[in-house]
Amino acid sequence: MRLESLATPQDWAGAYRSLFGLPHVRVTSPGFVVLPLVDSIGAVNTPEPLGALILDELTARGIPGPVLVRDRPPRRTFLAVYDGSPDRDRLSELERNGVDIGAYRSNVILPTGFGRHTHEGRWWAHPPGRDESLPLLSEILDIAVKARDIAPRR
Repeated sequence: MRLESLATPQDWAGAYRSLFGLPHVRVTSPGFVVLPLVDSIGAVNTPEPLGALILDELTARGIPGPVLVRDRPPRRTFLAVYDGSPDRDRLSELERNGVDIGAYRSNVILPTGFGRHTHEGRWWAHPPGRDESLPLLSEILDIAVKARDIAPRR
């Protein structure tokens, strides 16, 4: 399968599964390609510019993982290995700073293109890679708590 030959949502779903190793990717009835948050797959949503700081730190650690960007509202979604939920106090602190964890069994809409302008209004800040490990959800949340103090609020 060649990337330039991907034309339909079904093509993209197959590529995300086979080329990029993202499990359970499917196409919804409106034609969106989605990654269900099931089994060990999790997602963390952050506001900008906090998301950029988190990606920089994950990249420095060698585990950037796939990261999606959405322009409206400006947010980043980090795909992660789900390793448990934070305690209630940590969760409240994160939510006050605009960070949330994707709900179990919800879906992350994936782009059907690699450029900045896609039909879905989201693009890859760091695309998935078959041989790349996903960071742990707890690791992303720890970085978010530490980085929030230096990220300007919007």
